[in-house]
Amino acid sequence: MEMLNYYISNNVELIVTVLCGITLLMLILLIINSIRIKKWKNKYYQFMNSKEDFNIEDVLQKNIKDIDGLKDILHKQKLDIREMEKHVRQSIEKVAVVKYNAFDNMGGQLSFVLALLNQTDSGILLNGMHSREGCYMYVKEIKDGKSEKVLSEEEKSALEKAMKQ
Repeated sequence: MEMLNYYISNNVELIVTVLCGITLLMLILLIINSIRIKKWKNKYYQFMNSKEDFNIEDVLQKNIKDIDGLKDILHKQKLDIREMEKHVRQSIEKVAVVKYNAFDNMGGQLSFVLALLNQTDSGILLNGMHSREGCYMYVKEIKDGKSEKVLSEEEKSALEKAMKQ
């Protein structure tokens, strides 16, 4: 203990100098930290739309309410899309035309077969036969690419063309 007292009494100037240096260093660090805190505070207020009375809980509740509203809209849109897909499956999207001469004495290929099919290859074959006396139209129903009625070569050709699309 005596030695410690002797050391302290002989080195008072050194100890005071070291303590002043540490105090100065602490003061510099305090100023640096104050500047950093001020920058972070400014960024925080900018982030929070410069509202000092800003309540993060209110913002979160509003965002949750908005998200729930968007979920409802998304669910409705999914239902609408399913409904539209049902309609699209039934709509005509495959079309083919085959022109031919229905009678040997007629030229110009004025007769035709029109195939109108949906995604499931269901639809109709419209056969228009042109003769000197007039034009006659016949319709045959197609389900899953097949007809219950016998098809002519031209009707088979139009059906095959349409189904390949």
